Formats: sequence, C-alpha cells, structure tokens
Amino acid sequence: MTSSIITDIILDLPLDDIEKASLLSFFTDRDASKVEAVLSKITKDEIKTEYLRKYVKSNAGKHKSTESNGFNKKQKFVRNQKQKLCAIQDQQDNTIIQHDEDLAVLEKSVLYVRKSYKYLYNTLKENSAVGLRRFLITGTSGIGKSCFLIYILIQLLCEGVTVIFQPINDEYFCIEENLTISSGKYVDFMYQLNLPTTWYLADGIISPRLVLAKTVVALSPNGIATKEFQEFEKRHPIEYYMGPWALEELLTCREHVFPLVPKEIVTNLFHKAGGVPRYVLQNVEKRPDAKEMEIVEKEACKRIELAISETDDFDKIIKCFTENEGTYVEISNRIVHRIPDETHCDYHYEWASAYVFDRIQERLEEKAWVDCLHKIRIMRNPYEASARGFLFECYVIHLFRTGNQKFEVRKLRGEEKDQFRKPNAGFVRNLSDLLKYSGENIVIVPDKQNFGAVDLFVTPNCIFQVTVSEHHPIKQVELTKVITSMPVYISDQNAKIQLYFVVPDDILYMTNLNTKFTQLEIKILMKIGKS
Repeated sequence: MTSSIITDIILDLPLDDIEKASLLSFFTDRDASKVEAVLSKITKDEIKTEYLRKYVKSNAGKHKSTESNGFNKKQKFVRNQKQKLCAIQDQQDNTIIQHDEDLAVLEKSVLYVRKSYKYLYNTLKENSAVGLRRFLITGTSGIGKSCFLIYILIQLLCEGVTVIFQPINDEYFCIEENLTISSGKYVDFMYQLNLPTTWYLADGIISPRLVLAKTVVALSPNGIATKEFQEFEKRHPIEYYMGPWALEELLTCREHVFPLVPKEIVTNLFHKAGGVPRYVLQNVEKRPDAKEMEIVEKEACKRIELAISETDDFDKIIKCFTENEGTYVEISNRIVHRIPDETHCDYHYEWASAYVFDRIQERLEEKAWVDCLHKIRIMRNPYEASARGFLFECYVIHLFRTGNQKFEVRKLRGEEKDQFRKPNAGFVRNLSDLLKYSGENIVIVPDKQNFGAVDLFVTPNCIFQVTVSEHHPIKQVELTKVITSMPVYISDQNAKIQLYFVVPDDILYMTNLNTKFTQLEIKILMKIGKS
C-alpha cells in the first residue's frame, strides 16, 4: 500500500497523470516517512516536484542485484573503455568491439558491427532529436536484431544517457548516466521510463510498454503478427528493416566471433540458407568438426528443409505474405528474406537462396505455376504489392528455366513487335562468373545478392529485369558494373546490349527509363501472361 500522506501530496502536485502514476507506483510498499517529513517543510510545488524526481531517480532499483547476469560486465566494459569507444564509434571502418568477458545477451566477448548498425543508429538519433520516440527494428528472424540493440546500448552509455533494457523475460535493467546499474520490475522504473530523455530498448518483447521514453523495439515478423503487439503498433512506430548478411560479413564475423566454424561450412550454408547467422554460424558453432561437415550442414538446414516441405502449392506460398497467422509467417521467415532499400524504411522479398528456389520449383507441379499467374493478376491489395512483384519474378524465372516458351516483345517506342524464344539455362554467383558463358542462347540466373539490377541474362547480349510496376527506374551504377563485365562488351565496347523489362500483360507502358547509355542498350518491353 502507498501511504495516504505521500499519495495526497503527489495527487495535489501540478503533474500529468502519467508522472503521478509513476510516482505512486514507486512509493507502493516503500517506507515514505522520511520523504513525507521533508515535503512537509516545503511550500512550493515546483520544489516538491524537483525533490521527488531526484529522490526517485537516485533510489529506483537500488535494492536489486545484477550479479546473476551479464549486464554488470557490460557496465564494467563501458566504464573501462568509454574513452576508447567514444573515439572509435564514428569510424566507419571499425567492425569489431572487443571485451575480455562475455557480454549479456550476446554470450560472446566480441561484437561484430555491421555497417547497417551504424546507419540505423545514426538515423534513430536524428529522428529522436526532432521528437519521434517510437521505433521498430524488424526483419528476417535470426539476422542479429538483438545484437543491434546491444550496439545501441553501448553507444548510448558512451553518450551518458539513462538506458532501460528489457530482455525477453519480464526483468528490466536500468543503467544510469553515471553507469550505475540496477535491475527490477516495471514498477521499479516507471519514473525513468516516463522521462523523455531515457532510452527504452525492448528485445523481442511482443507487448512493449507504452511510455514517454524513446523506445526501440527489436522484433521478428513472428512477434509483430501477434495480437499482443497490436497495442504498440497502433501508436505508429517508425519501422526500419534489417537485411540478411552478405557472405563477406559472415566470413568476417566467423573470423573474429566464431573462429572454430570452418570457412567452407559457412560458405556452403550461406548458399543454402542465405545470409542468416543463426543458421550459418550459431547453429554449427558447437559442431565444427570438418569431418562431419555433411552432417553439420544437414542439421543446420533442418528448419529450412521443413519450411520447404510445407510449400507444395502457391496458396501456401501466398499466405506467407498476406496472412498474419503464425505458421505462415514462420515459414516465410525461413525461405523468403526481406531485403531493405538503402533507407531501411521499405523492403522487397527474395528467396533465401537459389537452392531454396530450386527446391520449391521441384515441389510445384506445372499446373501450380499456371495457377500462380492467375493469382498474381488478382493481387491488388496495397499490402500485397511486394509479394506480387516477388511471385511474378519467380514465375518468369520458372518459364525461362523450363520448357520452350515464346513471348511477345514490343519496343518501348513505336508499335514494332517481335517474338523471343527461351533458350537453355545456367547460374552465376558474381560478376566474374559471367566470363564462363561466352556462348549464345544461354539463360543465366544470377545470385540476387550480387546482381541488384538484373534478374536474368541471355547470352550474349540480353539483360532482363522483371517488374510489375510501370515506374521502374534503371539502376545506373549497378547496370554499369554488369555491362562492363559481360563477355560481349569486353570483346567489343560498341556492342549493343538489349535490356528487356519483363512485365505482366496489364502493363501497357513504362516511365522513368532514362539512362546515360547510348550505344550500349536498346530498351525493349516483353509482355507475359497474354492469353
């Protein structure tokens, strides 16, 4: 119970309801006699308020211990290396933060810092400075959102601000400006959580507290789909998407954080499971024996294979994008990755790997692919836009890789029409692999992580981009890299390169197709789906 005297004092102060509730909660089941004695001698409300705020701030959570967790190590780490950290935090080439003991949450003494961590942290700081205070960090499960929160925590502690960290359980850790640390329940830190200068970091919490502190929630799509999360989502947090890892990132992380994992296993798993460190690094760390490589890889990919086994028709695949039901979201997370744009504010879908797409194709009968095109045509909901483009791209690649297909071709300017016949197929992972295909009429399916401007090649001089949008700008920089790596261009820099935009039959024209290339390309439109 709260003393009636302190209750009356708090209720009489000119404070908003949230702060009154925080103060009342703080004094619940606490001895307030000394505070009451002091306040009885103060007449001005503003001085009473200032005294209460300072008292709560200095006493919150003092009775709690943190010896049983790794947060005291993080506090010691920051205290001992604060000057060093502050000196290097702005260096964009710094990718490793090292400590001599394991840190909380990570259970590692080394934190690998992705470039996206630095970009997102700076973005959060800029937006919070202009009054925005609720943020959601999401993306494919297992890509390191918790690690990003630890990175935020370290940076904020270097800046001398109060941070409340809430891990998955219902315990809160408060680290003050002077690096004192305490733990407790929500009621112990209600006051700090309702200060606009505090940062509240919620790791995997599906029902984060609605408070005045600057709030950053790291949560996978599985958690976002739950009913409990909807109360937070109604407050319209600013969403940012974290992307899968590139192979180079995984190999660097392996070198510094998971040195016992063989490099070959990392590479092999990346090309099966995609850029998810949970599958590629964490799941194989305890079994690094190269002699058991095949067994280790099979164990690490169990969840991927299970998800593939659940996708034997397009209805199930489409539900992965259009329904919030947990089963489909979980399947989608394993076989389809969310790839953010350069601002991390939007994303598009891609298969986790070429291996996953090949396995999906094996499971789907030809009738299912025909049915897929019909379903794509009727997907008009704005929330389905990204899924529509992704599925149409899958359909086009399937047509190019199977059967002897003919397509209608139209030049972007004028009414001249032609036909295009699908040739044989191959696969490349990087630009240098293009040199392997100097012959003619070979379809080349590129690794999407390394070919952002191309969905397909047909040798010697055809490039294909698949889209369901009338407004599809040409990616000049990436396209330049691709063209200058093509064997036909290397042998003749005046060679014509034909760029095809592959679109469904309901798109009659396209815009934003300006390019700096003159002799290098002819822009041609291909229509698919016309009956």
